[in-house]
Amino acid sequence: MCLAVLVFVYCSIGSAMPQVRQLPALEMTEFEWFHWWPFNLLVLLFATTMAVVTVRRIPLRKVNGGVWMIHSGIVVLVLGSYVYFTTKVEGDAPVFRRQIRIELPGMSQPARLVALPGSEISVTAGPDRWRFQIQSTNSSWPILSEPHVGEHAHAVNVMVAPPAGEAFVRQLLAGYPEYTEDVIPGKGRAIKHLGTRLVDERLRLTLEFEPQTYFHVQDTWALYVRQVGEATWAQRPIEGMPRYNDHVGSRDQVFTDPHYPVTPRMLEVSVPPAEGGDALSGTAVRVTGYVRYARMSRQWRNTAAQLNPVVQGALVSPQSRDERFELAALEPQHNTAAEGNIRFIWLDDAARISELPNGSQARLRLEVPAANVSKELVLNADTVVGPEGAMTPIEGTDYSYRIRGVQNDLVIPSRAGRVSVALVEIHTPEGQFTRWVADRPEFTRDMKAEGDDPHGQPSPDLDARIAMTYHPGSAPVVFVGHPGGLQFVLHGPSGMMMNRPVRPGETVELMSGVGVRVDGYWPNAESEVKPRVVPPPERERDAGEMFSMIRLEVDTGQGVQTRWLQFTQYAFPSSDYAYAGRFAYLPEQFRGPDGRVVEVMFSRQRRELPSPIALEDFELDTHLGGYTGSTATIRNYVSRLRFNEHGTWTEPVSIAVNHPAEHGGLWYFQSTWDKPPSSMPGGGMNYTGLGVGNRHGVYVQLAGCCLAVAGMIFAFYVKPVLKRRRAEASRVRVGRSAEWPTDSPIATDAAPVRA
Repeated sequence: MCLAVLVFVYCSIGSAMPQVRQLPALEMTEFEWFHWWPFNLLVLLFATTMAVVTVRRIPLRKVNGGVWMIHSGIVVLVLGSYVYFTTKVEGDAPVFRRQIRIELPGMSQPARLVALPGSEISVTAGPDRWRFQIQSTNSSWPILSEPHVGEHAHAVNVMVAPPAGEAFVRQLLAGYPEYTEDVIPGKGRAIKHLGTRLVDERLRLTLEFEPQTYFHVQDTWALYVRQVGEATWAQRPIEGMPRYNDHVGSRDQVFTDPHYPVTPRMLEVSVPPAEGGDALSGTAVRVTGYVRYARMSRQWRNTAAQLNPVVQGALVSPQSRDERFELAALEPQHNTAAEGNIRFIWLDDAARISELPNGSQARLRLEVPAANVSKELVLNADTVVGPEGAMTPIEGTDYSYRIRGVQNDLVIPSRAGRVSVALVEIHTPEGQFTRWVADRPEFTRDMKAEGDDPHGQPSPDLDARIAMTYHPGSAPVVFVGHPGGLQFVLHGPSGMMMNRPVRPGETVELMSGVGVRVDGYWPNAESEVKPRVVPPPERERDAGEMFSMIRLEVDTGQGVQTRWLQFTQYAFPSSDYAYAGRFAYLPEQFRGPDGRVVEVMFSRQRRELPSPIALEDFELDTHLGGYTGSTATIRNYVSRLRFNEHGTWTEPVSIAVNHPAEHGGLWYFQSTWDKPPSSMPGGGMNYTGLGVGNRHGVYVQLAGCCLAVAGMIFAFYVKPVLKRRRAEASRVRVGRSAEWPTDSPIATDAAPVRA
């Protein structure tokens, strides 16, 4: 009884109290907890005690058959479980639907590209270079041609950029190569525009299976190493690394939330080379840090090295989530946010704030003094017409104009500052020229060259008959950095509405309920990139190890290189397999001992499948009405797989939820799938996620359960019958003894009594 209670308590702790087995001193998964030596010892003692007690204390008689079967079944179940758990291997594998085989004259061998939206490749064929990109896929493309009208096929659209000529899209249908055709963007099908189905007959694109040869094992760690340019990864298993608790040697190694600090814990796990060696053989590779849930983050700090103004903030409103922004004043690509409505600039002198544009709208003023004509134009999408737009007459004059465009914040070579210009084409009775109207008048020029060629020859003098001034518009919200601090400027359509200093932590109200908050300001910003440990309330509950990171040190003997490596679910061969945020491809680069560049990826251990697997197609079992874009309309999803045996693909095998299939000693079951986007019911379904595992000892476990259940049936139903029959037999024997006659003569040796 004591051992049974201990086994029950142990199982309850492992299943109902996972925080116990996840303590830093244990760091065990549920599988490891029930495979640990204390549990094995408890079960072994329990089974041994039960066997000994059964043999010594329970006689082997028919009436005790139920107890013997129950106890024997438990012992058999224990033996089967031991076999099951000691040989258990379980993992998963993504199987992609198709790959594209690319063939061109002049290629030494065909190129291949996985058929996932966004995947791309450049191919060299002789002196020419072609570029291919998967534009889109459709898992339910209707066929409109005889004799397959009404059927549907998996379609892949490939954007082809040839070395010369215009790009085109080639559409491929899985299983129907005869319907391959090209579409020219903006012109339609090639058959209608060119008279042929294909733009270039030399190019052959073919859909083929994308075999999967590996599966990745659950609850394992591994490094993958290869020299840059190689196609094959060498695997380095990592043993003894934590899983649930953060291990960082110092808080300075990561960013943390002040309310959820990280407890420093030292970690040093050596990672030995792969079998047969790898690109980092001869170096010391160690894991010196681990965080369970983190994201790479960049934070700023002030340094006296150089001027680099950066401001961080957010648009805040109680009705919506904060819209954060980070702006760098000296980087034109990163100095605006909120679709250009927020801007950050740097001025050497705060007094120059008065020189900023007077309003949020760009304006161009035209004057013809001789005709006493003056007009002001607001520059927007309607007034900026480009080179194809019509000329607009200036009433009362012989002049007309056409606004070609605006270019703001141009850097002036060899001069300090920037200039903004409006390009205006002017037609006069004598001819036509283009005027570059600058917001700083000294840079306004008339260009002899037609169009907006910035290298055209300027006229020595401006045409004085027509005067123009340009006032570039400003973003409504402008942060102005200057040596004295940070200024907040708010522009309205007709002028400046607010101009005030602002500090980090302040919120400036723009209108009722809407404001701009300044979170940080660094005039001499220097970035620092480290993992940010995500606080527990912000974590996705079922993310598992998806956001894990390790701190890897590589010591070549000439110096130690340190990188944080983000976890990737699968060790894919290239970035082509990184798919829409579902699969990541995140290798980091190190310098090898011989000076060559080596890339390293952090993932799980993988094993080779008994046979390569290919995905024939994917089927949705839907409710009445079919798939509508909502997962509520789906009852089941079915993958039809093929296995490669001795170079030949088998017939398709269907695998559905709760309907696994066995092949080559492994069982395959439906784990995940590529759910179509709700906005595009025909999309998605480019891969299937298979669970892979063995089932050794399952039949022994089943036999033990059946034997124990049979014993219970015997004990509860057969044994009472046997005991009742024995009792009845005993009563019959006793009854016969009671029926013996009392007056029957009895022979005796005694002498007769005489009177």
